[in-house]
Amino acid sequence: MKLRVEGLEARLRTDRQADLLREIDDRTRRLESALTTLEAGFATARAEMNEQFDAVEVEVAGVRRAVSAPPSEEEAVDVQAETAEGVAAIRSELADGFGCFRSELLDLGIKLDRLMKAVEA
Repeated sequence: MKLRVEGLEARLRTDRQADLLREIDDRTRRLESALTTLEAGFATARAEMNEQFDAVEVEVAGVRRAVSAPPSEEEAVDVQAETAEGVAAIRSELADGFGCFRSELLDLGIKLDRLMKAVEA
């Protein structure tokens, strides 16, 4: 009887170990699959980033050529006007962004005040 019980216990341990090993194997395969997906994503991102760097280098070279040539008076006036328009647009965007940010902070402050009152009650 004792031998039968020990045999059953040994079989249960073996079954549990097999289940654990299967679970570990399944998880390992899922992790390997996720890692492969991540590696592929990184490779794609790296290739896209290299393409973007190449495009930026081309643009920088064009800007260097344009800057190295002396501008005419008309070009200088155009550049000043474009710069002023760009600065105005950026200022407007920043003002809008700060307005939204301020609004969100005020809303969070109100919610925090409500929460503090609820906690104190």
